Amino acid sequence: MPLILLPFALAALQAAEVPPPPASAGVYRLPYADGTQLRVFDDTRTHRPRARIDLVATGPRKPYRIVAAAAGTVMAIQDGYAERQSGRAASQCRNNHVWIAHPNGEWTGYSHLARGSVSGLANLKVGQKVRAGQLIGIEGDVGCAMLDHLHFEVALPDPANPVDAGGFLTGNDGGKRNREPRFCGISGTINKEEVHIAKRCAG
Repeated sequence: MPLILLPFALAALQAAEVPPPPASAGVYRLPYADGTQLRVFDDTRTHRPRARIDLVATGPRKPYRIVAAAAGTVMAIQDGYAERQSGRAASQCRNNHVWIAHPNGEWTGYSHLARGSVSGLANLKVGQKVRAGQLIGIEGDVGCAMLDHLHFEVALPDPANPVDAGGFLTGNDGGKRNREPRFCGISGTINKEEVHIAKRCAG
């Protein structure tokens, strides 16, 4: 008798077969203000495209403050958009984003931030140095988003052409430039549906 898999079972099997990206060189804090409870909406294996994560803040502390996952230099900012564009192709979406370069060569990316929250509330500028835990914006649903959340990624970008005008990594077919984020206080990989509390890293 042939093996028949329901679509959701087949998708789960395919996700399980995809190896995780290489681990990040750096160890990062969860990119929310201290004390924020958050849920992992998608991990690096379930996110499409793969090798990124989506985090959703929960609890009564709105607006949810997004912070730098580690010290570094702000490399790119876009926070002029306001529209949710769920259902469009990624190339047609207009996301608000921040990219921060870190001394270990990795960059962290933060997307779907609320309009004006980066350049206004957080008063960030390209070239500015930031410390771990410093406010960089407010969780939002701008761009290709179904709900308020933070799309977060760690990557080794192309030094000559790191990100395009839309805030997407260049030369990143199959997520080859992305890294599996390592977070302080979390053993191993971060997984879908886990719940965590954001806090600063020891030391």
